[in-house]
Amino acid sequence: MIKIKKKNIYLLNKKKKILFFYSKFNNSCKLIKKTILKIEKKIKILFFSVNIEENLKFCIENNIKQSPTIIFDLKKKKIVTGIKNINEILNFILFKR
Repeated sequence: MIKIKKKNIYLLNKKKKILFFYSKFNNSCKLIKKTILKIEKKIKILFFSVNIEENLKFCIENNIKQSPTIIFDLKKKKIVTGIKNINEILNFILFKR
């Protein structure tokens, strides 16, 4: 997982990506982060993690209203919120490429 900071957030513009928006103090985010790390090992795909507290302006631009949120910006942009299991996330990745 690649952590995005304010100084390098511009690199994400106009590229296919999977963004994971999280909050440090949210237990749901910690659970889904473990799931994402398992997926990254399984299918060799990278997620970009964005801390909501540090990148508030970017979150507002992407219409993030709660955490955890995953944006699948592959062929079409799809926003998924809340806790998802491995199979649900894999379905978005594998069938939306």
